[in-house]
Amino acid sequence: MLLVVVESIGSSPGRAGFKALVTSGGELYGSIGGGSMEHKLVELARARLAPAGSSSSDPAGTSSMLKRQIHRAEEPTDRSGMICSGEQTVAFFPLGKSQEKLVQEITDSLQKNRSIGLVLSHKGIGTGDLPQASDEKVLHRQGPEHWQYRERLGSMPRIIILGAGHVGLALSRTMDQLGFHVHLMDDRADLNTMAANQWAHARSVVDYANIGNVIADDPELYIVLVSFGYRTDDILVRQLVRKRFKYLGMMGSVEKIRKLLADMRKDGFTEEEIARIRTPIGLPINSKTPEEIAVSIAAEVISVKNS
Repeated sequence: MLLVVVESIGSSPGRAGFKALVTSGGELYGSIGGGSMEHKLVELARARLAPAGSSSSDPAGTSSMLKRQIHRAEEPTDRSGMICSGEQTVAFFPLGKSQEKLVQEITDSLQKNRSIGLVLSHKGIGTGDLPQASDEKVLHRQGPEHWQYRERLGSMPRIIILGAGHVGLALSRTMDQLGFHVHLMDDRADLNTMAANQWAHARSVVDYANIGNVIADDPELYIVLVSFGYRTDDILVRQLVRKRFKYLGMMGSVEKIRKLLADMRKDGFTEEEIARIRTPIGLPINSKTPEEIAVSIAAEVISVKNS
């Protein structure tokens, strides 16, 4: 049974797009928000499934359904058992042999980094045109029993990490866990930390002096500079600062940053251009280790993504 949060209002632990899968054997994958609410709905899903070992090729409970959950103790109906004050609506979809082709279609698209439109409705589950941003993860109701929800799958946010050293390695792992497509770049061939990086989806050895021709303007792209040192950061940031990105951050000590920005001003870079650089990079949490630095950078990136 596939459970999808198709609507969330106010302070709700499960946001639109959260998903969980409950198997007939009782296993749970994913989450629709956790807590007592999730426990209750997972048990409901298990109750609707055919018993483990059943000869049925499709789950019992053949129709999809919506389940509203209100996170307020005083509500007369649909109480979730939580007191967050918001509410969410969860769609239940039985998946069986008849959906194998659909699941394979979605899986193939995601493995090839292609976006695909997921369409959920009272009629069932399927694929369709990619929704526009204004129509994505929106529940449309045409009546008590007629509704539709659309979502874009495979639209991973993209980040380029320039610098494949220890911080680049730790940051690749963190950003991969956060659902980003990670492209790692460095100008050093045969770098052991790049070879050990199993979390980057793409790895490239590039000429930093030519980076302006390698990375094009992209208002949805996140760029992080954690290269070997002052010289390489200076080469990179001068080529990238006049391009448009979602995020451009540069790591460095206070003194290094002061000198680098002062030199850029002398060479004609405007205050508006320099203001595009987030530096020193990351949230100020007194990070020391590469892993702590990665957490501080990731937190800042997420803040930009969700703003």
